[in-house]
Amino acid sequence: MFKRIAATLISYNYKRLDLLLYFVAIVLGCIGSYTIYVMPNMAEGLYLKQLVGVFVGIFFAIVVSLFNYRFWTLLSIPIYLLDLALLFAVKFTRFGLTYWGATRWLGIKDVFSFQPSELTKFVMIICLAKLYDLFKNKMDKFYVFILAVFVFAPPLGLIMLQPDLSTSIVLCVMFAMMLFSSGFNIKYIIAMLVIVIPLGIFGFWYVQQPNPMFITANQQLRILAWLHPEQYPDEMYQQLNSLKAIGSGGLLGKTLTGDTGPRGTVYVAVRESDFIFTGICEEFGFLGALVVIALFAVLTFRMIKIAINAKDLMGRLIATGCVTIFLSQAFVNMSVATLIFPNTGISLPFVSNGLSSAVSSYFMLGMVENIAINTGEVKVRESEDYIR
Repeated sequence: MFKRIAATLISYNYKRLDLLLYFVAIVLGCIGSYTIYVMPNMAEGLYLKQLVGVFVGIFFAIVVSLFNYRFWTLLSIPIYLLDLALLFAVKFTRFGLTYWGATRWLGIKDVFSFQPSELTKFVMIICLAKLYDLFKNKMDKFYVFILAVFVFAPPLGLIMLQPDLSTSIVLCVMFAMMLFSSGFNIKYIIAMLVIVIPLGIFGFWYVQQPNPMFITANQQLRILAWLHPEQYPDEMYQQLNSLKAIGSGGLLGKTLTGDTGPRGTVYVAVRESDFIFTGICEEFGFLGALVVIALFAVLTFRMIKIAINAKDLMGRLIATGCVTIFLSQAFVNMSVATLIFPNTGISLPFVSNGLSSAVSSYFMLGMVENIAINTGEVKVRESEDYIR
């Protein structure tokens, strides 16, 4: 086993290591830490924990990047079953923890907790990449799509039961992008779009009706409040205050202009995580928001380049899944803060405070870096290569 690992490490082309990705992740993490530092009424030392987490996360990503990405796909079945067990435990055991009306965490209250749905993002990327790679010569068959749905549906269903609509949306976008990148028959994709788009329009109308199925009363209330904010002032309190805080930042923000006046973020809950973008806009203004968006654009384009240059289908699919998670999650987070989307909790990758999100983000960053440096000269065989 060790000889095979050593041979693999030697085969890597380290000149292809994308240092810019690490730099972007560090800068985003530092922006998040400094934003937490300058916002009032934050927990003491929280910004230092965030800063330590950035550099520990980068070290973790570097370590992960040394493991051949195919190694993780060999473990796809056991980690898939583990993920299902953790998601089941969140909803159906006493170890599931509820905050802000959602049961998304697992652990012991006031001691420790983590969010298994963050693990699901990585697990589903690995499992779908493995599945599509196994059937890469049969991607013109519709049964491959049925198999993918069969793998994808159980964890998605358990996450929706928490409920966690934002993570569900991100996972569905990732599923669609990986399916498209796998070379799946375009005729089937067009046929599904013809069906899905009208269903989506109907679904949007249906959730506004009294007592709709498939969503909770709280989720429906958030959608109705988003559509009719004047009728639901209590439900819109957080997002409306977020908008006020963002607007008060102006062009350069209160920190950069030396404004020591009151901050609108004190009226925005979870401003260290789900609404961290609100803090960035108020403290650093439109300029700060533009910098963060530009950094995510750089992250996206660099990862897309790595996906295009991947040596095989599996590498391309894993990189595609990771970049889709980062991009869609950032888009949803910023959209909620700016009232483009209804209020739903989701972190901003590398920027938001939170251990579960950080571990997931840095793990996927390391995976993408491994795809970048992997020359494909040493082919990884089946389990005998790493497990024997």
